[in-house]
Amino acid sequence: MTDIDRRRRRRRLLLVLAFIATVGGVVLLTALDQLGKDRAALVAAFLSVVAAAAAWEATGRASDTAEHARKTAEVVARIERDRWLAELSPQFEFTLTKEGDQAARLLVHLAGPDALGHLDSVTVRIGDDDYDHTPTQQRLGFTDPLGPTPEQIAAHIWGPFRLRPRVNEADDNGRELIFTDLQVGRGRPLALDRTYPGSWMGGKTYDMWQREYEGHPLRLVFTCRRGEETWKVARTVDNPDWRPAEPQQPSP
Repeated sequence: MTDIDRRRRRRRLLLVLAFIATVGGVVLLTALDQLGKDRAALVAAFLSVVAAAAAWEATGRASDTAEHARKTAEVVARIERDRWLAELSPQFEFTLTKEGDQAARLLVHLAGPDALGHLDSVTVRIGDDDYDHTPTQQRLGFTDPLGPTPEQIAAHIWGPFRLRPRVNEADDNGRELIFTDLQVGRGRPLALDRTYPGSWMGGKTYDMWQREYEGHPLRLVFTCRRGEETWKVARTVDNPDWRPAEPQQPSP
């Protein structure tokens, strides 16, 4: 039940009480008439009660109307703002180029919309796959001294690529970086490296690890800011074949 509904119920209750008081007054007037009391004064008093109740009801209705109009205006403004933000949602295009067998360069291009103009900052974050990589023992509440810690699991990149650590201000794990002042129609190149299995994955080689992510895309999450506005955009980029190119045989 809304505040407006509660106020309406209270006003209706007051009107009922005023009506009951009026009826009681009429009965009392009849009794007093027989006793010779001043009926006019009593009538005026009861009419004042009824008039006050009616005025209070009218004021309450006006207040409810104003409150309803205010809330409607807020809803309309919020819808309009959400629509405006959606229209300005950043549009990215990507070009991924292999650089040797274990590296690549990703060009992130801000293609639009034109009305956006620019972004003050863009946070690029490498996303993980959709699986829970917590060891079964940890999920059951046990500690494995030979297994990874929760911090190691969170820091590891569960995907085919990571940002090149400490290049272009990427963090030490190759998870995230921030660049500033990106204009519509311009882009930034990002250095990528193929990921390796975790140090606790005994016996798993680089080839085995990359084979697990063969065909899995590179996942990216962009947090874009312009002034007080923020957009979060999730995108994927195709993962090229991780295997070295086979040398071409000379023509006979």
